[in-house]
Amino acid sequence: MAAIAVLTIFANLSLGVRLALAVAAGLAVFVVGEVVGRLVGRRPLPYALSAQVADAPSDAALTSRAYPLSPRELEVAVLIAQGLTSKEVGARLDIEKGTVDKHLEHIKNKLGINSRPQLAVWLMERRLLQPASTST
Repeated sequence: MAAIAVLTIFANLSLGVRLALAVAAGLAVFVVGEVVGRLVGRRPLPYALSAQVADAPSDAALTSRAYPLSPRELEVAVLIAQGLTSKEVGARLDIEKGTVDKHLEHIKNKLGINSRPQLAVWLMERRLLQPASTST
């Protein structure tokens, strides 16, 4: 991130921006980059969404099991398979309901399925979702 901040300073200087403003721009790039990097680094992996998800596999194992779904599609798929509505998934992932519906449409097309229960079965077959425990 520091390299990008330094490049920002030099780019501003080459465009004729005063030194103080160029340094301020570089510092702003550095601070924003560091903050965003830390926030993005704290996002949970798809398999850490709930206790119902199978034991945490390695990234390579997760990728091969989740194929052809992207990491975001997998997040949406797991929450949908757990019975959440599109609106609830959107609230949990901080995205719009329409975006969730688009992800679900892409997921169904990629997997060749037509329903949410079929999605749950697909995830369970790949050990990406465990069946809900039943208590008696």
